[in-house]
Formats: sequence, structure tokens, C-alpha cells
Amino acid sequence: MSALMLADMVPSFTGGDTGPDVGVFFEILEQVGHLGGWRDSELSCIARCKMVGAAHDFAWWDDGVAAASTFSEFKYLALKRFDTEPLIFKTERFLNARQKAGEEVRSFSSRLRILGMATLASSDSQDPVKASLRREILPEQLLSQFLLGLRYPVRRFVLSRDPKTFDEAIVIAVKEEQSEKLSRSHSLPVQYVEENTDVHEMHSRLDHLEKLVESLAVRKKVP
Repeated sequence: MSALMLADMVPSFTGGDTGPDVGVFFEILEQVGHLGGWRDSELSCIARCKMVGAAHDFAWWDDGVAAASTFSEFKYLALKRFDTEPLIFKTERFLNARQKAGEEVRSFSSRLRILGMATLASSDSQDPVKASLRREILPEQLLSQFLLGLRYPVRRFVLSRDPKTFDEAIVIAVKEEQSEKLSRSHSLPVQYVEENTDVHEMHSRLDHLEKLVESLAVRKKVP
């Protein structure tokens, strides 16, 4: 896969309320970069090119940022500028994440992954050692929070399968979700047929009554 195609997988960063926050932006960028084997200079270049709006001005016109010679330095400056929310708040959102009513499993898992990635980026800007530890335990945390946040009865089914990884748990949950949807869809035609049968029966009775009334009316007219 070419570098340009991989770069399309990286979302734009606006520096505002739309799109991913700066932590998630860099986490996605680095994961895609690892997949493509990008060098430090390529990571810096693509990071700058993916910044739009206020973030674009920061990346291209700020003298301090322009002087950044490595990707790590550029990332540090960007996190310092745009990552203003305390780590404790991001961690709290991650730990309290639950699947919402009507939210599909894949949507919930993606939301949870983003919340987890945001805690990594915040710790990156504060303490590299803590960031490394958080990165190591994140997969296990994602699995635990996913199982905790799933809605019943999918949660109960996934727990019975004892998944070992976050991705494995997602696959099991999605299959069970699809199975439930299929089961519900199969029950609807039966109900529909029964309702149609009742309606047909009612029409038949009405027709019979109307014919009976007509017959009685004719008899009354006969002298």
C-alpha cells in the first residue's frame, strides 16, 4: 500500500471542536505510520499536512514549531498547545464508558478505543515512563472496559466465551448482536401473518353480516 493511500487513513486535525482531539490524531498517525514504515521526517511532514484551520496556522506559521527538528519535538509542542484537558478527566470518561441504547457494538468499541487512545496521548506529554506503562496495559484495559460496558444480553454471551483480547471480544459481540437481530427479524413475519389473518377473518365476518342484512331487507319487502 502506497504512502499516499495510507495517509488517507489519517484524519485531519482542526485544533477545534470538530474531528479527533490532538491525542487521538497523533495516536492514529503513529499507528498508520508504523504500518507503512514511515520515517521520522515522513511522520512530521504528514502531521503538518493533515492539520487544517487553527492547527494549520500553528503547524506552518508558528516560529517555535517551525524550528522543531524531530517528530517527537513537533508532537510535544502540538500536545502542549492543543491538549488542555487534564488527564484525570479523560481517564474518567474512559472508565465510565458504557454502550448506549441503540448503539451498535462496533460503534461502542470504536468510541471506547478512541477514549483509551486519548489517555495515552495525554500521558505522553507529561511523563514518557508513565506513557510507556499505559501503552503496555491499554489492551488489557480496553478488554475489561469493553466487557464491563456492553449491554445485556450480549455482554453475558461474550463473558461466557472468555475472550483473551479486545479484538476477539469485539468479533464475538458483533456475531451475537447480528444473531439477535436475525432472530428478531424472523419473529416479525409471523406476527405480521397472524395480524393479516385476523384482519382477513374480520373482513369475512363483515361481508357475511352485510349479506345477511341484505337478505333480511329483501325478505321484508316481499309481501
